[in-house]
Amino acid sequence: MIKLLRGKKRKYPGKSRNNIFVWRAIFGVMILVGSSVLVAAQTGIKKNVQTRDEKAILGNSFSGNQLKRFHPTNLLKALQVVEPSMIIDRAEEWYGSDPNYVPSEITFRGVKTILGKEGGVLPLIIVDGYEISMDRLADFDINRVERVTILKDATGTAIYGVRAGNGVIAITTKKMQAGSLRLYYRFDGGIDVADLSSYDIMNASQKLALEKSMGMYDGNDALYQERLKNGNTNWLKVPLQKPFRHKHQLEIEGGDSSILYRAYFLATPGNKGVMKGSKRDHYAIGTRLDYRNSKLYVSDELRIDVIYGKESPYGVFQDYMLINPYYRKGSGGQHSASVMGEGTFSEQVSPYYEASLSSFSKSRATRVMNTLNMTWQIMEHLELSGNFTFTKDFNKFDQYISFKSEYFSDLPLDSAELAGQYKIRRENTTIYEEDLVLNYSNQFDRHHLNVSLGIHGYAAKDYSDNYIGVGLPSDHMDYISFAKTYAFNTRPGGREAFDRLFSGYLSGSYNFDQRYGVDVSLRADKSSRLAPKKRVTMAWSVGGYWNVRNEKFLQESNVLNQLVLSAGIGMTPGFQFDYDQVNPMYAYDIDNPYLNATSSSNKLGLVTLNPINDYNKKLKWRSDHNFYVGIRFTLFDHLSANVRYYNTLSKDVVTRIKDNVVNGSAWKWNNGGEIRNSGLEFGLNADILKDVNGLSLGLLWNGTFNKNKLETCPNDFMAEWNESNQTSTLQLKEGKAVNAIYAVDSKGIDAQTGKEIFITQNGTETNQWEATNLVYQGDPTPKLAGSFGLLGSLKNWSFNCMFRYSFGSKIYNITAVRYVDEASIGQNGPVDMMDKWQKAGDQTEYLGFDNSTTLPTSRFVESRNMISLASLRVDYQFDKNLANKLYMQDLHLGLSCNDLFHYSSVKMPRGLIYPFARSFTLSLQATF
Repeated sequence: MIKLLRGKKRKYPGKSRNNIFVWRAIFGVMILVGSSVLVAAQTGIKKNVQTRDEKAILGNSFSGNQLKRFHPTNLLKALQVVEPSMIIDRAEEWYGSDPNYVPSEITFRGVKTILGKEGGVLPLIIVDGYEISMDRLADFDINRVERVTILKDATGTAIYGVRAGNGVIAITTKKMQAGSLRLYYRFDGGIDVADLSSYDIMNASQKLALEKSMGMYDGNDALYQERLKNGNTNWLKVPLQKPFRHKHQLEIEGGDSSILYRAYFLATPGNKGVMKGSKRDHYAIGTRLDYRNSKLYVSDELRIDVIYGKESPYGVFQDYMLINPYYRKGSGGQHSASVMGEGTFSEQVSPYYEASLSSFSKSRATRVMNTLNMTWQIMEHLELSGNFTFTKDFNKFDQYISFKSEYFSDLPLDSAELAGQYKIRRENTTIYEEDLVLNYSNQFDRHHLNVSLGIHGYAAKDYSDNYIGVGLPSDHMDYISFAKTYAFNTRPGGREAFDRLFSGYLSGSYNFDQRYGVDVSLRADKSSRLAPKKRVTMAWSVGGYWNVRNEKFLQESNVLNQLVLSAGIGMTPGFQFDYDQVNPMYAYDIDNPYLNATSSSNKLGLVTLNPINDYNKKLKWRSDHNFYVGIRFTLFDHLSANVRYYNTLSKDVVTRIKDNVVNGSAWKWNNGGEIRNSGLEFGLNADILKDVNGLSLGLLWNGTFNKNKLETCPNDFMAEWNESNQTSTLQLKEGKAVNAIYAVDSKGIDAQTGKEIFITQNGTETNQWEATNLVYQGDPTPKLAGSFGLLGSLKNWSFNCMFRYSFGSKIYNITAVRYVDEASIGQNGPVDMMDKWQKAGDQTEYLGFDNSTTLPTSRFVESRNMISLASLRVDYQFDKNLANKLYMQDLHLGLSCNDLFHYSSVKMPRGLIYPFARSFTLSLQATF
């Protein structure tokens, strides 16, 4: 047995593990010494960000109130409506509305890597200056949001350094307001209804007719008649429910100009999903205290979150799509047998039976975060600010599989006692993050100058363990203590990892007469996540703008209300490899009886140590060289637009090159790739009516276009990649998109033989599929994607209706391949199965039932156009007088409907693991 040894620990910045604690102590002393003179670590940076945002240099920025209009409870879904360049991984189409799903990949402006070995391509997520994880963002309370800014250009991301290689989502939370004691109560309640509109599944009569035409009941008419009498069971609805979910928030706030205080509580005890048994309940409690005088500002916030998640015991949703509809659920409310149709051609394991067992999969997350901010106003234009954030996350995952489950049906008889399984995985993360910023800001005559100089430290420790026990002989023995032994050929596993980052940065902005401005940023990072020989990286940016509207020749214009021209250039590095690509990894041969002291011949307990990976200590980070130009204008005080062109060249992308086998491997990691992403983004806001008899109506439209191109890649690496991926649609070719679709051109299905006719690259026809004939079929990136809709208000009423759209992308319809072209007659599926080739003369698009494997073919490359009604909302603000009569200061009601409609030109079921859902939410907010 091989046991993993991580080689050298990730050390920062010295040569021993003790230095981890030395540097942590230094940061701690730094914060304590400066505790009387510090404030929010990013104060200076935030001022620059706000200034640049006003001048249309940074990315899109949205207020929390705007985002709640597009989705009342889910911040990520609201951002998807308003930010078209944000693409969440393809897995979203599989997981649908699963309440426990957390995206593993979010990209802005195209693909920037070839290998995809980045531990998840995710942006940097910043809340009030400190970093949070993706799972925290997925659970983030949208009511806490004051503003969200999406940073994509180097002028916004460079100040965050190597962590910002995939963009930045910067969140600013709401500040406290001075005044008498106030009590806020918010309620969000509603129902979710599974969206099954994309499933076009055969009913019982259709499936029986297909089976009969295939001769499956020849000589067994009794079975046909029996199944005919069973009627039709819509198995898609069996695991579904229409849950009533509800969320409650209570907040107390008050204080004066010197001291502000806040306490809040959040509870979502009914956050159930549309699949029975699935849920994600969230509870949180927190406090915040602010103190301010003429020279000093201190703020401390503590928040504790506890989240309980549970997966549906009904399993994967696609399994119900495949159950033959002539099978019954069972009489008297009983679950069906474990195997339906046993002994027939259509024998199927029942996922419905599995739900009757005691099996479960659940999780618990406990999160603690404390943030201390301080600011010392040294003099009128100079301040020193600081931040110290402590984060502690503990996650525990439990999965139990009953010994009665069909999961163990293949166990040999002599191992039957090992049926039943319990799996535990625990993850523990501790993070310390510190900032210290010196900020100078002054305005003299027509000049305004702002300069920030800061240092940033980040230290994280993550460790986890996992183990699997088997042999639980009763359906009610549902804990690991009942297990007889560890799972087959396994033992307890675990890992421990450290992440260290130390940075220094300088940013500045200069404005002359509110007409001309320039912004500069420079940052140096030393990170343990970089290669040992390339630990230090730099980021920089320069941006400028010209406020043309403030020029004398336009000051009297009644047509042009705003005109700002902007441009910027810069370089942002980014993480792009895993630890084992740049560090040696070793394994102990701990099962060797002659070396580990289990043999009488060896008393020393010596163990062999073997290298197990290829690595390159000199691998560099990916460097994104970005350039953009933009224009923002307003005409007639009714039409506003913002247009930006960008061009990003990602250099030093990780690939592989051939190496001498004498060095240990035939291949070596290197920085041999270049990828270019260029495109256009725009936003339009037109006032159709502007306060006409109390009615206002506006049109919103935004969109993005991105072109991805592989500029440079080593020929040997491309050849190896293409050969290893020749049975998939993934190929590499310079001048084409990295994620382009490749397949063999097809003329269709021969009506006489039922075989597919392929077209070779020289134009000849053949019935043999060959990888040498793979050709470029298209780019999955849409030619245009975004959202549009109407926003309006009428006195105390407000409303909005927003659509999302996507046009011109290519997609390889893998669901049609899997559930139609490769489908067997023994299972159910889309009605297109009825069009599969059966006999000579059939004109069809699909192979016959004797086909089990479909290699990449142009038959399934389709153009994809989509449009969906993402958000529909109506709000009513009660009059103050009426609210006062109800003993309230303020009362607000809202009704939201999300994902009501979805159309796609490609026929394919959505949400195969978990279905999508239409959401209806009633929101109430009262202030006492």
